[in-house]
Amino acid sequence: MKIYKTLTLLIIVLFTACNSDDDTIENQDNYNIESDRNALIEIYNANAGNSLGWDISTTDVSTWNDVTVENDRVTVLHIGNRGLSVFPTTAMQKLTALSYFSASGNSIQSIDISNNTNLKNLALFNNYITSINLSNNILLEQVLLENNLLENLDVSMLPNLIDLKGGSNNFINSVNIANGNNSNMWRMQLSSNNLSCVQVDSGATNGFNGWSISTNASYSVNCQ
Repeated sequence: MKIYKTLTLLIIVLFTACNSDDDTIENQDNYNIESDRNALIEIYNANAGNSLGWDISTTDVSTWNDVTVENDRVTVLHIGNRGLSVFPTTAMQKLTALSYFSASGNSIQSIDISNNTNLKNLALFNNYITSINLSNNILLEQVLLENNLLENLDVSMLPNLIDLKGGSNNFINSVNIANGNNSNMWRMQLSSNNLSCVQVDSGATNGFNGWSISTNASYSVNCQ
């Protein structure tokens, strides 16, 4: 009887472990160069009259203009001034290997980059973006968002950020840049008629070389 009970318990443990492994496999990132290609085609088709110049009938996306492929994944998109306004969330979610993404000088109003967690460089200046959530993009080192319609901006969750341009937006009251790395930010530019306070790290209340904010704004460790 004891042997039977022990054997039964062993089977249950093994069954549970197998189920757990299966769940892990199902949750893995299964995106590849083919899903990247499908994402790019989705972006292309969502923007009638774009000037991307891609031949979407070809399978080798490394031959497409302003697309860089490394290790069988799209890692760079440099598609500024291409008449783009729509970046479907379903497309952006597939481009998980992107490390550099530039889509400046288009007509983008909103974009979801929450799934693009490998991004280090982001350039979306000269668009019409009203809000952006960077909370999942903690590897970002450069964020260029000037000349948009942003009312709020929080980059305090970006510990690697060293370059921020966010001037000429519609900021209301304050912007939070207290990321624990302010002393290493070689450039930080913010301006807006309604910007009154920029929240910074302790020790950064006088700003640094390469920093500039609105004349009516000030630095503070607490902008509440």
